[in-house]
Amino acid sequence: MKQTTVIVTIIALVLMFISIASWIFKQEGFSLVCANLGTVILLIAYLWDNRRKDEID
Repeated sequence: MKQTTVIVTIIALVLMFISIASWIFKQEGFSLVCANLGTVILLIAYLWDNRRKDEID
């Protein structure tokens, strides 16, 4: 796994944690935005990292 993929994954996980914390503090709108953004970032990072199986890292 490349370093940029790891950094993007960490950012997405931080967004998920912020989503949980904001849900606890009754900020449902912000929680949904953070959760959706984190999910989209994880999806894009996964697809980008696995776009070709024949490429050598």
